[in-house]
Amino acid sequence: MRYDTTLKALFQAPPQELLRLLVGGQAREMLTVEYPSVRLRRPDLVVRLTDGRLYHLELQSTNDPTMPWRMVDYYSLLRQHYGQAPQQQVLYVGEAPLALASHIAETTLSFHYEVIDIRTLDGERLLASAVLEDNLLALLCRSDNPRVVVQRLLQRVGDLPRPARSDALVALLILAELRRLHALVLEETKQMPITIDIMENPFLREAFEKGQLEGSQAGEIALLCRQLEQRFGPLPAWARQQIDAADTATLETWGVRLLDATSLEDVLRTP
Repeated sequence: MRYDTTLKALFQAPPQELLRLLVGGQAREMLTVEYPSVRLRRPDLVVRLTDGRLYHLELQSTNDPTMPWRMVDYYSLLRQHYGQAPQQQVLYVGEAPLALASHIAETTLSFHYEVIDIRTLDGERLLASAVLEDNLLALLCRSDNPRVVVQRLLQRVGDLPRPARSDALVALLILAELRRLHALVLEETKQMPITIDIMENPFLREAFEKGQLEGSQAGEIALLCRQLEQRFGPLPAWARQQIDAADTATLETWGVRLLDATSLEDVLRTP
């Protein structure tokens, strides 16, 4: 998925404030480790910390049941390559509740590592960082007011040199999908005095065009719901689900039926 690529790109340089939150230290040196060509996987982040620890972090957006075996594979690689046992963590950034295993317990093998849900981290510390990568990751952390987080991130994006603004906004929009905040980012972007050449960036152009379409459809849904509730009372769950899933043409058809229908079922019946 594209947010997996975006997340990995943010770790091309170590996000130092995130490392302080995770392991209480900073990176002294980025380490590049790759398997032989027959094995295509490579760790997401391997660094030497200032206190000498070898640290390995994997990003994970799904509850992959094979994760423990991937981690033990990485452990073996790093231990052989550096002659030192790595400290390993998996940072879970997905939307679904965390359900990742953190260990292997078999007759001849016992292995464990730490799994951390990024939603348990304090996003305020990442927002206060001078490093853009830290700032963007704050969107995935714990927050009582996502709108304020988005506004602060957009202010940070607006302070970037012009060529870098669109790239940062693309990353922000992609990460927002993990928290269903895509529409909020688009809404707040329109309110911010940020100059971005949207038409020159295919992803941004598509995102804003789609956002305008979705905004229009959301307005039609809200209007139809208000009209139906005025006629027939509070909407049952089945009706709301049916309305939310409808396309624009169907919403228009139901709006016309509402004029002379005698029941909610009559309005929402299939053609």
